[in-house]
Amino acid sequence: MKYRPGPGSIATMASVVVLMGPIPALAQSANSSTAALEPQRSWQSSDAATIRQLQEGLEQRDAVIRDLLRRVQRLERQEAAHDATAPVAAGIKRGAAATKPPPVRTARSDPPTPQDPPTQQNPAPPPPQQGQPTATEPAKPQPGTFEVSEEAAQHALERALVQTGASLLPPGKLEFIPSATYQSEQNAHPAQIALATDGTVLITENVSRSRQIETAGLLRAGLPWNTQIEIGLPFEYKSLTTTSRVLGTGLGEQSTDVVGLGDLTLALTKQVLEEGDVRPGLFLSGVWNSNFGQTKKRVPLGTGFNEFSAGFTAVKRQDPLVFTAGFTYQTSLTHNNVTPGDQYTPAVGVLLAVSPETSLRFAQQVSFVKGIEVGGRGVPGSEQTSGLFTFGLLSILGRGLVMDFSASIGETPDAPDLSLRLAFPIRLN
Repeated sequence: MKYRPGPGSIATMASVVVLMGPIPALAQSANSSTAALEPQRSWQSSDAATIRQLQEGLEQRDAVIRDLLRRVQRLERQEAAHDATAPVAAGIKRGAAATKPPPVRTARSDPPTPQDPPTQQNPAPPPPQQGQPTATEPAKPQPGTFEVSEEAAQHALERALVQTGASLLPPGKLEFIPSATYQSEQNAHPAQIALATDGTVLITENVSRSRQIETAGLLRAGLPWNTQIEIGLPFEYKSLTTTSRVLGTGLGEQSTDVVGLGDLTLALTKQVLEEGDVRPGLFLSGVWNSNFGQTKKRVPLGTGFNEFSAGFTAVKRQDPLVFTAGFTYQTSLTHNNVTPGDQYTPAVGVLLAVSPETSLRFAQQVSFVKGIEVGGRGVPGSEQTSGLFTFGLLSILGRGLVMDFSASIGETPDAPDLSLRLAFPIRLN
């Protein structure tokens, strides 16, 4: 028996076919939409991670910047509280430098652009790293570090340069320098010919010893037009001893001690060339050493002559070193029919800033002196060559207290054996 579908069955089957036909298409459309959303979700996740990392890096950078700004403001307040001319107290400590934030590593190969904004308006600061000061905690000094300003680092060196004539006081500034100097010198000269009882010819010698203690006051003033003037007056004590001896045995001795005012000195220094990248700074100076010193027991307190000298000093800086070189010419006027020979003195030196409060200096000079003339005639053998090596130290001991010490050692027989000087430069304004 064959089945013949009626009209109602055919309509029902058609409805079923119609309903079943779109179902695979809808499933395929849904699967394609899901696949399209997956890359977008992955990109959004990667971009969110990058933004978080950028936020962390920016927060760390902002924390470091805020800390540096606080430290700079603190240093500016400290410098403003101190007088520019006051000595810098020792022991200023410098905190350790803030550590750099770690580099930000991103998930993308291209660098982050300025268009990547942080998602938070007020991000919380990150926890401080080990060794890094916090915003409310002052920086702790690290071992072997100290904090000084550029002005403090140059303070002792500049004071030493002024003492050696390689720098000038600012206009209107005054400096008073009390000092004490000790000088020792010994010379031996042949004297007379003596005949011993056995017919031996002996030559006696005179050994002269000079001891001098000088206390002096020097006033230095800065003038306009890069100029400086100095005036000084010493008070001296001299002890002269002459011993006659033969074969090391003393035959007789004479001693003379005198005390009184020494020679008044007046000096003028001008800077004619400022230091550049290659050229050195250049200073010209003129000095008058008067014959105002007292003469007691036929011993002059001072040189005993009016002396005039002119010279120049060249200065070149290579921080923390300063190199100096100079030349001086000196001539003297005739006094009591005696004319000292002209003197030519080249000199070189170096200054070193070993700390903000202390500087060292070393200098070498050699003076060539022509022979003395008496009554217009030269005295044979009176020429001299005097070599001196000088070591100096200037130290700032406290506020308003500066010590300048120097020692000179004679290198030739014509030079003083030893000279020690101690001074305390005082800035009056």
